[in-house]
Amino acid sequence: MNTTQRITAAAAAVLLLAAAPAGATAPEPASPAEPPAEMQGPPPSTHGKFVPYPDEANQPFTVAACDSEVTISTGDVDEREYRSLVTAEGDTVLEHRGDLTLDITRASDGAMLDEVGVDGRSFETYAADGTSIEISGSGSGVVFAYSELEAQAFAEAGLPEAFLFLSGELAGTITLEPAAEPGQEPTVVSAEITENSTEYVFDLCDLLDQAAADQQTPSP
Repeated sequence: MNTTQRITAAAAAVLLLAAAPAGATAPEPASPAEPPAEMQGPPPSTHGKFVPYPDEANQPFTVAACDSEVTISTGDVDEREYRSLVTAEGDTVLEHRGDLTLDITRASDGAMLDEVGVDGRSFETYAADGTSIEISGSGSGVVFAYSELEAQAFAEAGLPEAFLFLSGELAGTITLEPAAEPGQEPTVVSAEITENSTEYVFDLCDLLDQAAADQQTPSP
């Protein structure tokens, strides 16, 4: 998953990291389009000011989930904004806030979850040397698997492949091997869930199955 989409994800849902059912292996995600060069890596400091998201961060993106591909698009509500701060050590801290709705569509059968509401606040800390990202959020959120290592971390926490949670906190650390050349994506080396107090957790694959069944049911 490219950095632009991870930034989008975190903003879109308090937290969008990774998940997989116990004992399962996450499939490789579909290859997304490359973001513009200026969107590689965390954005520059906004000097404490909250600003709207750039247009590049609002594009739909697709992940491998629920035995298919699932596309996540911004719904009718988008009040997101972020600020970026750089610490004395050179780490970049992103803070996200604002309400949002998401449209989630499964390619295999066209099942759609319309206007899924998420809200809350999340934080990302990008290490100055590019070797780690710490992510934490509270409120409600939507979570998908983006790599096998991330999936294993969520499996150990007993979380489904993709899910919606309505309250609580979720935090994790992703360790990276920096990209060898400019424009390349870093490699995920390890992933760990450091806190999970999420409540009212719903499997998104089950919700999509229910939506598909409803779509096939003839109207009276």
